[in-house]
Amino acid sequence: MTSKTDLEDEEKKYFDKCVRSFRFYKTHALKNLEKNIKDFQNLPLHHKHMLKNFMKQQAEVRKCIEYNYMFILHMLDDVHDMFESDTSDNNDESSDGGFHLNGNHNLSDDLTQGDLDRVYTTVRQFVRDWSSEGQLERDKCYAPIINAVLSRYPNSNQTEILVPGAGLGRLAFEFATQGFNCEGNEFSIFMLIASNFILNKTASLKFEIYPWSTCSTNNSSHQDRVAKVEVPDIDTTSIPETVNFGMCAGDFTEVYAGDANRFHVIAASFFLDTAHNIIEYLELIYKILKPGGHLISLGPLLYHYAGLPEQPSIELPWEDLIVIIKEIGFIIEDMHDVDNVPYIGNRTSMLNVNYTCKFLVAKKPSPE
Repeated sequence: MTSKTDLEDEEKKYFDKCVRSFRFYKTHALKNLEKNIKDFQNLPLHHKHMLKNFMKQQAEVRKCIEYNYMFILHMLDDVHDMFESDTSDNNDESSDGGFHLNGNHNLSDDLTQGDLDRVYTTVRQFVRDWSSEGQLERDKCYAPIINAVLSRYPNSNQTEILVPGAGLGRLAFEFATQGFNCEGNEFSIFMLIASNFILNKTASLKFEIYPWSTCSTNNSSHQDRVAKVEVPDIDTTSIPETVNFGMCAGDFTEVYAGDANRFHVIAASFFLDTAHNIIEYLELIYKILKPGGHLISLGPLLYHYAGLPEQPSIELPWEDLIVIIKEIGFIIEDMHDVDNVPYIGNRTSMLNVNYTCKFLVAKKPSPE
């Protein structure tokens, strides 16, 4: 049987691993860049002459990576305020491109490509949630949910909203700025570190990031690759003092297992398909909603654990889910498709993925 101390140790180790993943960003990104440069240098001379700007362009990419790395270091300042971490006081890069933690292991020890992919995704998530460039995406993903809440709950100061799978916190922030008491819930430590920074550490500050600089494929132009994005696009202190707003870390099914009849609204964007068992999600949502409350959801059915042999995953089509939602007790008020919805999309890229999302408003009936 796993003790509470053992679980805390495992959580602490994973948090440290996430921090090390962020700090390894520059080394990993520059290693990929150096590979591109080496491949160029191995070209025949007459091919090199055709690429007169190549080295200049790679120097610009390197500068962008440096800017991103400085942004990440800002994000990691005081990261130990979130959780006690052995990595909190180790900010010096070693000569071999890594960090040494407690003098006994290298920064990159036990890091996987998946860990680094999460770092790159988190940096790009700032575009979606906290830049003017992400407004069109937010209009697709968040605006329908916000409008559905506003039309049903005009008295914002009397309404309690939960945003599960809150990511970097923009949807929850938007509700809070309009006077709703709102709690965001997020499981990913990568996202929690980033949301803690943007919501609590930036105030009216602006930062430059170059989110696409590590993308060497599907670029229409070099300038698209090194395009600058400023974050945040709004003063993150603009929440009314009377509003209760915060982020809660942890697995949705564990954090809220003991709650009942707590929230007026569960506002879920790209969340339902993150479940191992989506039926468990739906039953818990029904339980924690107040009578008369609403589940308002927009997203696809990507099913995050699909195809992973070590992870349980229940993958149902939408028509089966609707039957289950009704069986649980919900009343469907609205349901329709929302076409061409991007997720962390780069509008200048030659490759973009758009979803046809399901929009759902389901009500927990009030007692008669």
